[in-house]
Parts: sequence; structure tokens; C-alpha cells
Amino acid sequence: METNAWITLSGRQTVDGEDDNFELTTAGRYLKRDGRFYVSYEGSEITGYDNTTTTLKIKDDYVSMIRFENGGGASQMVFETNKQYTGIYRTPYGSLSVDVYTNEMRVDVDDSGGEVELDYFVQLNDSDPVRNSLHVYIRKVENQ
Repeated sequence: METNAWITLSGRQTVDGEDDNFELTTAGRYLKRDGRFYVSYEGSEITGYDNTTTTLKIKDDYVSMIRFENGGGASQMVFETNKQYTGIYRTPYGSLSVDVYTNEMRVDVDDSGGEVELDYFVQLNDSDPVRNSLHVYIRKVENQ
């Protein structure tokens, strides 16, 4: 059953030795289906993803992030420890080839919420890989 949730995203991106940190708390949805947990939230102008919906599909040692653009296509990144994922990442400015290599991952979710921690490199087109970390904290809110 789908329920409301508070989702806190915090992350860090390291480029040329410089860290760029962010933290965002937003309302979203949380559900379990077929042994997987799904977390989704709406993007905003603040996040740079206005008019988008982001969904995380979580299962044990696998996380996928799918971003749907209202009236447009979708982008996906897949995270699995010590594996590389190659795909297309769509931005408001065009599509890019994306390679994601996951160094470490910790998934601790259950019916009431939980946490996902990712440490990974992203390479867009032929640019230098950029190290990222993402911590997703999910707190289920009982529907009123």
C-alpha cells in the first residue's frame, strides 16, 4: 500500500578536490511491491528538476533511480556495488551518455522506511569521472 513519506536527500559531489554539498527534505510516496521498495518525489525549481518525478526502486543490493520529465522522456541510473551501468541521462539541455560505477552501497529499508547510502562515480560523455555520495533517509508517515 502506498503511503506518504518524508524523504531527506543529502549528498556530496567532489570535483577537482572541491566538495559541493546539498541537503533537501521533501514530501513523497513510499510503497512495497513484489519484494521491492519504491520511493518517489516531485522535483522543484530549487533542485533544478522542475516538472519531474524521481523514483527510486530499492532491493537489497540494487537501487535504480528513474527521473521522469512531465511531457518528456525518462532517465535512469542503476547502482550495484562494484558494477558499472551505462545509459542515457536526459537534461533540460539535451541527452548525455552516462556511466555510473558504484564503489559502495548500503541499503537498510523496511515497511516503515529506512536509509540508502551510495558512493559512486559518474562520467558524462567523455568527461572525467566525478565522485558522488548520496544518502536517502525515508520516514513513512501514516496516511490520515
